Amino acid sequence: MDIDKEIREALDAEDREWFDKLGEPSLPMQVIESFKTQSKWIILWAISGGLVMMAVCVFSGIKLYHAQEPRELVHWAAVFFAAFLMVMAMKIWYWMELQRNVLTRELKRLEMQVTRLSQKCSGE
Repeated sequence: MDIDKEIREALDAEDREWFDKLGEPSLPMQVIESFKTQSKWIILWAISGGLVMMAVCVFSGIKLYHAQEPRELVHWAAVFFAAFLMVMAMKIWYWMELQRNVLTRELKRLEMQVTRLSQKCSGE
C-alpha cells in the first residue's frame, strides 16, 4: 500500500489542504532554491570549479586524441582522468546538497505538523 496515500487519508480537510499547498518542487526549482541557502557561495564555487574541470577534461581529451608519443598519451590520459574524477566528485557533492535541502524541507514539514497537532490538542 502507498504510505503517502495512507497519510493523506489520515489528515483532516484543513491539514490536507495545507499539505497540498506545500507541494514538491521540481528539480530546476530545487537547484534555484539551493542558491538561497547559507552555503550558496560554496555551491557557486563548486559549480564553477566543475565547469573549469569540464573544460580541462575536454581540452585534455582533445590533446589525448592527437598525442603521438606514449609518454604524451599517458600524461594527457592522467590529466583527463583526474579532471573527470573532480567533475564527478563535485556533481555527487552537489546532488547530496540538493538531497540535504529536500530532507530539511521534509523535517520542517514534520515540525509544522507536530506544532499544528499540539495546538489542536491543547485547544480542545
